[in-house]
Amino acid sequence: MCPIINKIFHYSLLAVVLSLLFACDKVSIPRLTFDDHSEPRIPFPITYAFSPNLVNHTQTVDACGLPYTIPVGEIITKTFLKVGQNRFNGVRAEPPVGDAQGAPPDGYRVTVDLNQFLFDPVTLMATEPRYDAFVDLKLLVVYEDPKGTALAQTPLSYHEKVSMWVPALSSSASSCATQQIDGTVEDATEALAKEMVSVMPRLGQVLSPVAAKPFPNAEPSGTTPSSPFPMKNPAQTATSPKPAISPSVQFRTKLVDANRNLILEGGEAVILLIETTNVSGSTIPSAYVELRGTPILVEAFKRVAPIPMPIGELKAGEKRTAEIRGRIGEVKEPLKGELIIGIILSEGLPPGTHTILTEIQPRSSLKRPTR
Repeated sequence: MCPIINKIFHYSLLAVVLSLLFACDKVSIPRLTFDDHSEPRIPFPITYAFSPNLVNHTQTVDACGLPYTIPVGEIITKTFLKVGQNRFNGVRAEPPVGDAQGAPPDGYRVTVDLNQFLFDPVTLMATEPRYDAFVDLKLLVVYEDPKGTALAQTPLSYHEKVSMWVPALSSSASSCATQQIDGTVEDATEALAKEMVSVMPRLGQVLSPVAAKPFPNAEPSGTTPSSPFPMKNPAQTATSPKPAISPSVQFRTKLVDANRNLILEGGEAVILLIETTNVSGSTIPSAYVELRGTPILVEAFKRVAPIPMPIGELKAGEKRTAEIRGRIGEVKEPLKGELIIGIILSEGLPPGTHTILTEIQPRSSLKRPTR
């Protein structure tokens, strides 16, 4: 009789499982997360300083046929703190998130600023309540020592297409399943927080700046490269006899306009050259060119190339030049332009940014000579 009873039990259990699966509108599957407890802790504490722009940021999207406001800033701050608590030897936050003030005596102050957040639900499936959406999250992280000296900065970028189950409200639904939307933003933030954490062990040895080098004679476009380690007190560290640690890559930039008159005009073609050299002793699996700054300049290149633009793998000592072509859009009045170029690395310590300053004017009208 025992085999028969076992079969009846197994079939009954299978029937229960299948009934739950077919009633999926009543079953909530929690978002899966992975702990970092197996990773060794980084042996120093940090203090997070989240910018007001980040903390207060929200975005309203359509969910369940109703507007839903994503608490972007709240998700980012909580996720960075959660990841940090698992990896660092102590984590604090400055107001308005926490009560800390400045970097710990034996640690670092990490400022996190929001450059861009876009949540674009591009497709709603006809056969099921599922969204295909693009999540675009860009942060800028700056690391400071206990004296307030900025040691390095890291641009962090996440751009992925995701699929979510977001059912519309009906008579059988008691609430809107917006946790999928929040969970997607949390996944993006967690990926960037872990990328930031991977940089910190090397910063423990950073003691002085390493300057980035511009292209020779790059002045025609107003090139003003910044140090990859912008220092608040360079004179103090310049006299330090202790060795410095360099970023994994060095890069040079040059912006060229079509008529080479040093002024960008509406409708004019432009070319951005980026020469990147892997100065580390190991291969970097992937690197990307990131652009920020005056919208009309950034959009000039986004129309032609995907940004961040992939550079590809860089072997130790390898030098590679990327060329990004663009075209300036319509310009109604003269303005000052700023293009900030950064390099994002999948591994290693990233460099700082180069800033190109230039004038932008409406397209000049050519007068025909009178006879």
